[in-house]
Amino acid sequence: MLFDKIKKAEKDPILGLTEEFKKDDNVNKVNLSVGVYQDEFGNTPTFSTVLDAERQIQIQEISKTYKPIDGDKQFIDRSIGLVFGGQLSTEKEGLLFGLNTPGGTGALRLASDFLHKFSNESSVWISDPSWPNHKPIFESSGFNVNNYSYFDSSTNSVGFDDMVSDIKSVPSGDIIVLHGCCHNPTGSDLNYNQWEEIADLIANKGLVTICDFAYQGLGDGIDEDATGVRVLSEKLDELIVCSSYSKNFGLYSERVGCLFYHSRNKSISESVLSQLKKTARSNYSNPPAHGSEIVKLILGDKVLRKEWIEELTQVRERIISVRKMFVEKLNERKSVKDFNFIQAQKGMFSFTGLTPPQVDLLKRDYSIYIVNSGRINIAGINSNNVDYLADSIADSIKKI
Repeated sequence: MLFDKIKKAEKDPILGLTEEFKKDDNVNKVNLSVGVYQDEFGNTPTFSTVLDAERQIQIQEISKTYKPIDGDKQFIDRSIGLVFGGQLSTEKEGLLFGLNTPGGTGALRLASDFLHKFSNESSVWISDPSWPNHKPIFESSGFNVNNYSYFDSSTNSVGFDDMVSDIKSVPSGDIIVLHGCCHNPTGSDLNYNQWEEIADLIANKGLVTICDFAYQGLGDGIDEDATGVRVLSEKLDELIVCSSYSKNFGLYSERVGCLFYHSRNKSISESVLSQLKKTARSNYSNPPAHGSEIVKLILGDKVLRKEWIEELTQVRERIISVRKMFVEKLNERKSVKDFNFIQAQKGMFSFTGLTPPQVDLLKRDYSIYIVNSGRINIAGINSNNVDYLADSIADSIKKI
């Protein structure tokens, strides 16, 4: 029998840790692995604006019929405005389109399957390190996946010279995946001048570019975090952007994302849209509706949009304040390691520089769950667990 031969798959490197965490009976246990925002009390709250929008939708909605394959037009238009900016969106009318996808992961998989149809001999290049799901997504479509240098562990920041050197060696026509902001897992982002240089290099090399844009608004601000996307769209002839509303709207379980494509040729844009819709049809067919209706309503209502921006600002400012608190607590322990770099990183994640043996020790002896790479979710830290965390990390460094 076919099914008798199937072996158990390896646990997901992130979600598998959460399963272990739930079974742990240590009252001091801390989970810094999974990528969801948590407040001071360890909860992942629903935005008040999301609840307000849902109440309106419940009153107004009269049908649960399918959405178009590419999604609701108003949702797409408002999403384009959010990501690319109002003026830029107007200038690129007919050259820029979007598809509503099941989350940012769905957008990446749609892009991967589509590109493999028409460029199956190309390789995909992702940053080293990168989000753990990038590699399996592109490999599942049939691509060979390679890495380009990104993070310099000696400075705990972007190793830009090595990054440029590696990209220069990528063959023309290959596919490169960039993180738009709040790099996952390092928290280290490119600055404006670096984005300009990378965009020029990619344009000259003739690389197909995908920008993974999952954390807009969690780094420096909504428009500030879109700097990389907007530089790329100005300088490149073609660009794919995969965005997510999981983090900045707190819509994790609703699976709301977008795939955007920009070209300088309207005919090409129309052809690409038709093929992307065909690819989506054989995958998930139609996008989920509820989450996109929430986003559409909030972005289109001046009052709700203003309140949403205020809520998102509170989330971002809390993350920044937690970074500061965490570093101060670590420095108080006079650890042999300097952790000040954590304050310079952006978004929910930080690369701590903790080694795999130290990570294993933290889990085994202290019930602190961290991804093997040493990446932590800053939002999982609060005033109730920060001292325990700092003590445990300092001890693990002394022991190993």
